[in-house]
Amino acid sequence: MTKLPKNAVFPEEERKRGFMLEGSSFLSDNIHKIDTSEIRRVFDLAQRLENPINLSIGQSDLPVPLPVQEELIKAIRDGKTGYTPTAGILPLREAIAHKWQTQNGFAVSPENILVSAGVAPLLFLLFETIINPQDHVLLIDPYFLIYPALLKYRGARLHFLREDFDSDDIERLLEQKIPLKAIVFSTPSNPTGRILEKEKLSLLIKLADKTGALLVSDEIYEVFDYDKKFVSTASLYPTGTLTLSGLSKSHSMTGLRIGYIGAPENLAPIVRKMATLQQYTVVCAPQPSQWAAIVALSTPVSEGVARMGRRRDLCQRLLKQCTSFPSPDGAFYIYPEIPVDSSIFVEEAIHRRLLLVPGYIFSQNRYHVRISYAQREDVLEEGLQIFCDLVRQLREEPSKV
Repeated sequence: MTKLPKNAVFPEEERKRGFMLEGSSFLSDNIHKIDTSEIRRVFDLAQRLENPINLSIGQSDLPVPLPVQEELIKAIRDGKTGYTPTAGILPLREAIAHKWQTQNGFAVSPENILVSAGVAPLLFLLFETIINPQDHVLLIDPYFLIYPALLKYRGARLHFLREDFDSDDIERLLEQKIPLKAIVFSTPSNPTGRILEKEKLSLLIKLADKTGALLVSDEIYEVFDYDKKFVSTASLYPTGTLTLSGLSKSHSMTGLRIGYIGAPENLAPIVRKMATLQQYTVVCAPQPSQWAAIVALSTPVSEGVARMGRRRDLCQRLLKQCTSFPSPDGAFYIYPEIPVDSSIFVEEAIHRRLLLVPGYIFSQNRYHVRISYAQREDVLEEGLQIFCDLVRQLREEPSKV
């Protein structure tokens, strides 16, 4: 390593070449492929606004169930606060395997389950493990914004399939002979709340089977299934599906950070390599949260789900008066159409204290916004009234924007 002389003065040419100790000169090429999540920007903005009506963040306002709280406190008091095995404590992986076997209809060995600090790091670990630059990946549009961000970071080539796809769409994709590495989707969907029913999952399975692609099924919102449509992808295609889920949404454990991924035996090397990478990154999920997660998996949340269902119905009733939207079967989002570009609409909404998430971060189509109805009914009513007033105003006077 070259030693710098004391009190070295750098001429302008050397300054341009990055010899000065300025942070931007040290950034890698890859890091420029990602930017701050628009959701986090809105979340940060909410902290600065006075009395915001926040319909942006995907975080339940319901409390963590009491038995889960008690187990978390007990784990801390019992000194269960150190490192755990990288893959997660065995009792938790056994509980996850049991849950998938008895409730979701597919079998995964506890040895082929990896627990991490939420689904987001698992997606990072997964894509780092399986995606090479120029690999082809298919996303269902609209998609959760993390998927394209992390895939672009890996240099993947992205393709998109509309959410209301049919057999003709699948045939057209097959005709293109795209060598797909993976098909990534959430069901129920973030941002639309749509559930991919058995018929549509069967079409994706056909596509995966003929192209050799992995199905990556993000099922973190699975309990929010208001019309009993949810089917786990792995129950239909066990040998070709990686399943992701977690407890942030179902049990309001966003800050406690528990997510997990499971693989069939033939795909187990993927999860094992992810666990190896986790050794050098996340290390392990928080131990107290892992013990609390065991209790969470056996703690019903039907009352909270029913409350979210009533809020969904409220949102549909109010929004039908001013716009249209994909019918939300699950999760706690609704994705209404708007008359102007979503970046403009969100900015105008902020002037009215209403915080939403622009649709352009979820889709190639920029004329939607995402509304989270994980809020009290009175807040929803006030926020949706502002939304509808703004929609009507922009339809009548678009030039005023």
